[in-house]
Amino acid sequence: MNVEIAYMSGAGNTFVVLDNRHYRFSLEQGGALAKLLCTGIVEAQLPRTEGLMLLDATDTASGEHFAMNFFNPDGSHGAMCGNGGRCAVRFAERHGFFEPNDGENIYFSTLGTRYKASLHRERDTIRLFFPTPEEIDFPLLLTLDNGDKLTAGFVNVGSDHAVIWFPEANSMIRSLFSAFDIAAWGATIRHHPYFPRGANANFYTIVGKQTLNLRTFERGVEAETGACGTGALSTAIIAYLRHDIQPPVRILPPSGEELIVNFSLTNGDFTELSLEGNARIRATMRVEV
Repeated sequence: MNVEIAYMSGAGNTFVVLDNRHYRFSLEQGGALAKLLCTGIVEAQLPRTEGLMLLDATDTASGEHFAMNFFNPDGSHGAMCGNGGRCAVRFAERHGFFEPNDGENIYFSTLGTRYKASLHRERDTIRLFFPTPEEIDFPLLLTLDNGDKLTAGFVNVGSDHAVIWFPEANSMIRSLFSAFDIAAWGATIRHHPYFPRGANANFYTIVGKQTLNLRTFERGVEAETGACGTGALSTAIIAYLRHDIQPPVRILPPSGEELIVNFSLTNGDFTELSLEGNARIRATMRVEV
């Protein structure tokens, strides 16, 4: 079948996005497509990407502008993606799912959860709001295979994230933040027995009063990614709990394309949690699948 796809970037996190109103692929078919389209093997036309999104129409009575399903490159499904969600909003804007108005709220659903977003043309960004995290565990003491212990945080914002403060870990890693082997250390944390579902592994340093450098090893990609939106949210939360880093928090991923995390505290809960950054269509093409 010949399908039209968009190759997109959300702050350096790269995705394939497809208007599923035209094709009606099932979730099973979406998983198979992700294995094909995200690995860069389709006629050598497409670079490797970090996820596939299928966008579907919704019942207008729901008040939602579209529905989104996200798939990891290994075909797995069942987690939210922050940068992917912002790319989905940009794609939906450009493909007629709604009439775009600056600052107006856009709503979509994924995995039974409703999300709100807004376009900000002056900054060329999209801000995506998240529900209060489902789980937060801090401090969490992880025992590694060699017996070393490491303080971590765990946050579930629709996707599971372990968060590590790199200066503490560096007593074991002994490398520069920009150069350490995140493939090895990320896999160690990602597969730690404390996380039965597996977890994305985030390592951060503090580089300013409200600025963090962040590197993320993503579950399902099984590699470091150019950025991670839900990882940025999780890391900002743990940085607040561990270092009293106040919002808005500026997150600098390996791509260099910053993300802004904001939140409020309401009776001890993280509310009005949001992720803002760019979301761009880099190319549109047709491929045989």
